[in-house]
Amino acid sequence: MQVVPIFPLGTVLFPGARIPLHVFEPRYRALVRDCLVGDAHFGVVAIRHGSDTDPLADWYQIGTLARIERLVRLPAGRLNLIVAGATRFQALRPLEGRPYLRAEVELVESARSSPASPVVAAQLQSSYERYRMSLLGMRVAIPPFGELPKEPAELSWAVAGHLVVELRDKQRLLEESDPAKRLRLELSLMRRESLLLQRSLANRLVGSASYSLN
Repeated sequence: MQVVPIFPLGTVLFPGARIPLHVFEPRYRALVRDCLVGDAHFGVVAIRHGSDTDPLADWYQIGTLARIERLVRLPAGRLNLIVAGATRFQALRPLEGRPYLRAEVELVESARSSPASPVVAAQLQSSYERYRMSLLGMRVAIPPFGELPKEPAELSWAVAGHLVVELRDKQRLLEESDPAKRLRLELSLMRRESLLLQRSLANRLVGSASYSLN
């Protein structure tokens, strides 16, 4: 077990992913200051209910250690950060004694899995491309895949970081410790979302004055 500062957010940070943070609240400026004195790590957890400015927000117990990769100091003590997701953890017990949240945590290891087969990688690539094109139809741009990782955990995290889905779905992916099951869940989510997006786009076209049934 170890003790880490906790930074609740309205999003999920996946291992290997990077997100920007704008830090302005005094308690989180103190969190960053203490992290820089130590090992520059803190825990990111997604908020289940509440907001990131609410000290009593309800947050998920499974989160991801974040490493500060870049820091830019701004006027009035504000900070811009780029943080990278590292290992997952489970928060066991909240702790007091600091202006920010802290918790005793236990690291969560992924289950071992055999390398993803070329068939699975091809399914992911094609499903993702259909999903991406459906999003583009709704004017939501996400990048195409480059070369997909071969190792199943890395592959699943790479896919997870590209999905534009509800927070609860992202949290389900984060909490799944078996990479093979996580990949299957991602395929299911992409198929579901593609279908919903296509229906939404069709309804939009039907409701458009420029749309003709002839």
